[in-house]
Amino acid sequence: MFQLNFNFELKSLLRNAWIQTLCILLPALCLFAAYNGARKVAERQEGTVRTQMQADSTFTVMLGVLDSVEKGLKTDLPPWQSPQTPSVIGNRYPRVAVMDVQPLALLATGQSDLYAHTVRPQLYGEATMLNFTELASPVQLLFGSFDLSFVFVYLLPLIIIAFSYNILSVEKEQGSLRLLLSQPVSVVQWLFQKAIIRFLLLGTIGVASLWLALGLAGVPVGAQAIKIGSVTMLLLAYMLCWFFIAALVNLAGRSSGQNAVVLLAVWVVLVLLLPAVVNQVANNLYPVPSRALLINELRITNVDAEKQADTILASYYRDHPELMPEADKAETYLFYKKYLASQDLIRARMAPLLVQYEARLKEQQAFTDRLRLASPALLLSDGLNELAGVSSRHYQSYREQIVAFANEWRAAFLPKIFKGEPMRRADIDALPQFVYNAATVPSHYTANLTLLLAYAVALALAALLFFRSIALERIFS
Repeated sequence: MFQLNFNFELKSLLRNAWIQTLCILLPALCLFAAYNGARKVAERQEGTVRTQMQADSTFTVMLGVLDSVEKGLKTDLPPWQSPQTPSVIGNRYPRVAVMDVQPLALLATGQSDLYAHTVRPQLYGEATMLNFTELASPVQLLFGSFDLSFVFVYLLPLIIIAFSYNILSVEKEQGSLRLLLSQPVSVVQWLFQKAIIRFLLLGTIGVASLWLALGLAGVPVGAQAIKIGSVTMLLLAYMLCWFFIAALVNLAGRSSGQNAVVLLAVWVVLVLLLPAVVNQVANNLYPVPSRALLINELRITNVDAEKQADTILASYYRDHPELMPEADKAETYLFYKKYLASQDLIRARMAPLLVQYEARLKEQQAFTDRLRLASPALLLSDGLNELAGVSSRHYQSYREQIVAFANEWRAAFLPKIFKGEPMRRADIDALPQFVYNAATVPSHYTANLTLLLAYAVALALAALLFFRSIALERIFS
């Protein structure tokens, strides 16, 4: 039965030029989306390389000057710019904390157009964890990016709807349904077979288009076969959901035009409306404090700390006697001693606001993570963003790693500054290096794939139950 159904469906689709159209349309969309994604990734890498090269260039020059100073040679630099001064190294030559591009970054833009990918923590300035986002183009944020994620999440369901909105209704309108059911054939079994056959055909074209686009875009398909296989599984599960939605709508016995309208309404709700509602509800339930107010409060706290700098420094020495300098070095690097000593007080005062800010961000993320199961589109989008390394969880982890590295960078200079000691070449070589660790990001891939498959199973069961609850006369009416 399945073989006969498959042969009939294939001949029908070839006669109507559906297969030929999809073989051109879907690869073209994927190739164009992959090109756009690769271009954005290239721009991101170029910016990162440019920043790193500039930092390396100035750092190399600084090392040359430091070697000259240690050899007793004269330099043209004023004393306050001498690389032997710890605060000069800490502020003028910081390491570049780079968020590395993941191999499948061209899959999705995700949050990459909202956040910075290179940060240079310094000794001076406490807003590292606040000055993390970049100004983004309002037009870009409004329309999004035409990447592979956009093709699969938004456009692919429309193709499936056009491919399957009339799999049952067209038989009724042509008068062949009664003849078909005069045979010993179950309506729901026949309908599911048609849906599965079209799923297999479109799935083959979609997967081939995906792999072709990634290969032509420069992704090492062989080396990334496991990750690309993960993308393929998500994509097929998402497609299966939409084919079962189409089968369920067809069982209602409406005309082809009505089926198309209903399926488009379902697409609007699942792909457009629900994600927007989830985002809006998250913002309303867990409003994030204003960054402008946080930065303003930080500046006020800094001003108050500067007025109490002498008292704070004396108290700091009582708490950290191991950093007490010798008498002849008490005035060395005095400004930075006062500044760094005041940071404990500033952190204590800012901690409640920063904790609230971070807590609200995490609550928003946790809320959206829980409600992503409300729509297959959210599940697929989250899965693709995760595999591309551009999800909100990746940038949250990157920010936490930056804050930890900034504290480590500052701690490397504290003993030198408070004891009034100069920097040596050996000290430069021992400075901490930043290495982005994407493995710390929690993975939701298994949950997303499982939920998509659960959606497909639930829709198939719903179609079976719906078919049992209606009379065949309703299908023919």
